[in-house]
Amino acid sequence: MPRVVRIRLEKIQRDFLWGGGALEQKPHLVRWSIVCLDKRSGGLGVKSLGAFNRALLGKWIWRFANERKALWNQVIRGKYGEERGGWRSCESREAYEFGLWKAISKMGHQVTHFVGFVVGDGEKVKFWKDKWCETIPLSEAFSSLLALASNKEAWVNEVWTAEGEGGGSWNPCFNRPFNDWELEEVERLFCCLEGKKVR
Repeated sequence: MPRVVRIRLEKIQRDFLWGGGALEQKPHLVRWSIVCLDKRSGGLGVKSLGAFNRALLGKWIWRFANERKALWNQVIRGKYGEERGGWRSCESREAYEFGLWKAISKMGHQVTHFVGFVVGDGEKVKFWKDKWCETIPLSEAFSSLLALASNKEAWVNEVWTAEGEGGGSWNPCFNRPFNDWELEEVERLFCCLEGKKVR
């Protein structure tokens, strides 16, 4: 929903709640942010249109990743393409492009900061950039090692080397050998990866 429309609708809601109208201005007795709190928190439980709109856009991001066979999904993937991994569509590069899917796609970049992954085969989760091993992406937890990584866009399955039945080891590739002061950081990375594996 466009910001201007949301602001106008919230003004209509506020005016209705406080008994005002187009011709008269009545004072608002409580801040709108308090009115939007749920009843247990002391509010009236009125939905914040901004938060509700973001939640609905986020739901479409989830549906895009999970409803692969739906016709609408195939149309979006056909028009925009999709990023490897299938979690998001590619962004539109056309300057005049606008509309619902552009808003949904924009929300997708905000949603990914709150999404954590459970690794299956490792083909859809980025080793450095997705949140799968820690509460933050490895790129943030080990930024100095990311700077040395030869493939900053590596997928989890590209860094995992399978050995025998269900076994394997982590083999991230770096541009150069480590200096003495970097070894502690490397050890922390491998401690973080310990016990994690690709199926």
